[in-house]
Amino acid sequence: MPAADALAIFLRPKVWLEFDVALNALAYMPLGALACLVLRDANPAWHVRAKAVVACAAFSLAMEALQLVVTHRVATLYDLVANTAGAFLGTLVFWGPVHEFVTHPLARARERLVAAGGWGDAGLLLVVLWLIAQLNPALPFFEAGNIGGEGDPDPGEFLVTSGSVALSVAGFGFFVSVVLKGPGGALRWTLLLLSAALWCKFAMASMMLKPHLSADWVTDGRVAGLVAGLLAFAPLRGTQRAGRIYLAIVLTLAGALLAKIFGAYSALGDFLRLFHWPHGQLASFATLTRWIHEAWPLLAVAWLAALFVWHRDEPIQ
Repeated sequence: MPAADALAIFLRPKVWLEFDVALNALAYMPLGALACLVLRDANPAWHVRAKAVVACAAFSLAMEALQLVVTHRVATLYDLVANTAGAFLGTLVFWGPVHEFVTHPLARARERLVAAGGWGDAGLLLVVLWLIAQLNPALPFFEAGNIGGEGDPDPGEFLVTSGSVALSVAGFGFFVSVVLKGPGGALRWTLLLLSAALWCKFAMASMMLKPHLSADWVTDGRVAGLVAGLLAFAPLRGTQRAGRIYLAIVLTLAGALLAKIFGAYSALGDFLRLFHWPHGQLASFATLTRWIHEAWPLLAVAWLAALFVWHRDEPIQ
């Protein structure tokens, strides 16, 4: 597209989708909060928020400028305004009433429950990324690939599916127990996270998938694997931290490898045909969540291994 035409579309977009505007604002809210946190100093709070919003607006402008020269991407002034507004909303987490009744209690809960320092923050971030991946209902629960490509049932499919899911669920439980300050409450938090993920799958499948595929992400093998994984994790959750790290690494790797060997993968175009979604941003959502889903076991294992090596001679609080 010629530069003049791209600039004209940027200033006067032909199409304005309310969903895209809302999504852009939502996506920039965490960035605004993070920028406000990084830029905090002795200046008044309003001054810090202003600097954070300006920084996010500059970043958004740079991203939109890059899209002017990228094929199949459209940059618009509405996106820039929505991103900036989202960043401003994100800075409000440090605004007096919000900080007092929401942000500060959450920060205290984080300090009370999660391992201290950057290691705990990184583990918590991995948990959030895992939850984000669960928003995609076309991704099977604790497996590789995607739904819709299984074909005729194989006699050994139940065992393979239940085995890979059981290993991954048990590994996830031990991962959660390591992110927490102690093993106490690990089972409760694991059950809470798994329940939240299941409800996300149910809700998103009903909204986004074609009707005949809305239940394909859950099968007998996956349910059996979920139960078996929890039964394996529950009696061992009180193991010493080093042992729990080791079990988390081994089980997460084993579950991921078994799932990838037998997982069904589709090209992006075929993957998108599983959805019935009238709004925009489907390709970006599907690509991002699928990447997180595939990369998460490796990221979790890397974090666990680094944590074990770094703190092998001292307890992790």
